[in-house]
Amino acid sequence: MADPTRPAVLAGGLVYPESPRWDRGSLLVSDVHAFRLVRVRPDGTWRTVREVPGRPAGLGRLPDGRLLLATALDRTLLAGPEDGPMSVHADLSGLTTGLLNDMIVDPGGGAWVGDTGHALGAPERPGRLLRVEADGTARVACEDLVFPNGLALTPDGRTLYVAETFARRITRFDVAPDGALSGRAVHAVLDGIPDGLCLDGLGRLWVALPELFRCDTVTPAGDVETAFGTGDWRPIAVCSGGPGRRTLFCTLARLPEDGTRSGRVAALPLEPGGAGTP
Repeated sequence: MADPTRPAVLAGGLVYPESPRWDRGSLLVSDVHAFRLVRVRPDGTWRTVREVPGRPAGLGRLPDGRLLLATALDRTLLAGPEDGPMSVHADLSGLTTGLLNDMIVDPGGGAWVGDTGHALGAPERPGRLLRVEADGTARVACEDLVFPNGLALTPDGRTLYVAETFARRITRFDVAPDGALSGRAVHAVLDGIPDGLCLDGLGRLWVALPELFRCDTVTPAGDVETAFGTGDWRPIAVCSGGPGRRTLFCTLARLPEDGTRSGRVAALPLEPGGAGTP
């Protein structure tokens, strides 16, 4: 019998799956180092939706249904049908010093996207969080973040969480109706480096910790608990989906230092279900 506290493999054969999003009945995933966007069906089969030469990162939907996709290397947001022509929604190269990373889109079509500040292996620079409105206008929302990574927005749209990967912490912001950020505070300090985030119906954050081969939860009060281990696969990102959002999807990867490079998607039950964005 399957252990409901450990993720079961749903799909394999990927390279480095990131930024999973439950979308129109299946899972959209940026297979980052394969430079492609893939769609994973509930039965575990998957197909390549499109090649992304600029390297796919965070993704979401605009209110009119168009896909919004961040490209890490080109530092642009592309908008359009997932399997058709896409156009530049916002060119963020003039606002960034690193790579575009995770991105979430709020119900009004405004997006937050992380600028890592520097590429891995390059001299370290502080990163920032960018705000891109539904019309494509962009501004710096917050400076001096340490490699901003996973993002999560509460259901009421009033609190934004950011994983600062190399600071080993989750930072929290208050969000104004116009998208302005204030009230910056450290929400939780973690044992390992955090990557992707998502929220559940209890207000807990689920946090992928690839360095520790496990996922933790963080309560609304900032208390940290180990949720589950991932064996010899590194958890990269998480999101909720399926009926009632009662499935937690976790993307997993092995890196060259693990002896190979490969990726997969796993899943386990999530009660009382997911909430917020992604």
